[in-house]
Amino acid sequence: MARFASLRWLLPVVVSIAACSVTAPSFDPAAPCLRDDRGSALYPELEAQIPAEFQGRPADRVDSGRNCTARSLGLLLQRGVPTIEFAGGLWETGGRSGVTIALFRADGLQARDVFDFYKAGALAAPKTDATTEGSLLVAGTNLPRLDTLNDESFQTVIVATGRSPGLVRIVLVASAIRDVVTREAHEAMVDAAVSAALASG
Repeated sequence: MARFASLRWLLPVVVSIAACSVTAPSFDPAAPCLRDDRGSALYPELEAQIPAEFQGRPADRVDSGRNCTARSLGLLLQRGVPTIEFAGGLWETGGRSGVTIALFRADGLQARDVFDFYKAGALAAPKTDATTEGSLLVAGTNLPRLDTLNDESFQTVIVATGRSPGLVRIVLVASAIRDVVTREAHEAMVDAAVSAALASG
C-alpha cells in the first residue's frame, strides 16, 4: 500500500490509502470518544450509504469509524466539531490512482467546514502544487471543488451537503499522471465518481 503514499494529504480522516484499518475489538459507538478508531462495520448505517459499486465493481475497501483527537480533526476542531463519525469506500483505479467516496457526520457539521479542512491539508502538504479552489456544477448546484497537483498526481476533492443535518458527502479522486496521461481523463473520473456518490443513499 505504500505506492499510495502521495494521496495521504487527501485522506487524513476517511478511509486511509496509506494504512490498513486498525481498531480495538471492544469499540462501542455509544461510548464517549477517547481515541481515533477505524475498522470494518463500526458504523454499518453509514457504510450502507457508500455506493455498492463504482464502474461496475465493489470497493476494494470499505470501513468506518470516528475521530476525536486534535491531530486528526485539525481545522474541524477549531470550528467546534469535537468528534466526527465517518465511512468511506476506496476504489483503486491505477498503480498510484484511486477514488474515495466518503461521509462525515457530526452535530452541526457544514459542507464548508469539511471543504476548508481539506484545503488546509492541501496547503500544508509538502508536495502539493498549484492548489486552486472552484466549483463543479451538478444538477443546477455548484459544489465546492479543490484541485491540486501532488507528486505528479492530479487530485480533486468535491464536497456536497448530505441528505440529513450534519451529514456531508465527500468525493476524492487522485489520478497519477502516468496512469491517466491527460487531464481530461481525470475530469471524466471526477464526474463519474460524483455521479455515483450523489446517487447513493
